[in-house]
Amino acid sequence: MEEITFTVIVSILLVAILGGILRLVQIAPFCKAGKHVGSETRNGTDGKKYEDILSSIEPKNKRIMILLGSGGHTGEMIRILEQWSIYAGKLDRDYVLSSGDDTSILKLKKFEEEVVKSNPEDYTIITVHRARDIGAGKVNALINTLLSFASTFYKIIAMRLNKFPKIFLTNGPGTAIPIAYMLFICKYFGLCDTKIIYIESLARVNKLSLTGLLILPISDRFIVQWEPLARKYRRCEYYGILV
Repeated sequence: MEEITFTVIVSILLVAILGGILRLVQIAPFCKAGKHVGSETRNGTDGKKYEDILSSIEPKNKRIMILLGSGGHTGEMIRILEQWSIYAGKLDRDYVLSSGDDTSILKLKKFEEEVVKSNPEDYTIITVHRARDIGAGKVNALINTLLSFASTFYKIIAMRLNKFPKIFLTNGPGTAIPIAYMLFICKYFGLCDTKIIYIESLARVNKLSLTGLLILPISDRFIVQWEPLARKYRRCEYYGILV
């Protein structure tokens, strides 16, 4: 290979790499100044707390994607949703659930029917493969994670290219990881402008969950419910207990 040809190829590669890095810096939340919230944060009323946290989804004609985990995760998310149900009718709502989670479906339908007072056609339920089963071995967990990524790509990315959400709201189940990272990759390539809002589980008092640690770098808003977490981790916001 001639020296000039080699120089041109290397230069193009370096420019491409530099452009990729600059794009990452432009969109990645972890590259921006963090909000480190401590005891001085106001607690206020529930209405004020949720007005601040969810203000970006109040406007009409926006799509929000909400992940319901299972068990305690679903219970906490439903209690969170109940506190901003006044906004629900203004949003196109996509609920994501793990396969086999019939209990969460029942809780969701009860919430929509009794609290939001909506009809089944007013929202969408998307089922993806569960990322991790409780007590599963490492090999089984790895297989399920790969299947979860594949299921997420097909049902949330490939089939919904014109229906990306403005907000992805989650509170900690492992299924959030493939969804959040695939949406972030789509944002990187300019396919969407989805904001990722993560609310850490009430059970996490002194340290973040594994899901929280993995999503923290790419989340636009990361909210914790205990002050020690806000003091320990950069970019965490604290508004008191939310559920």
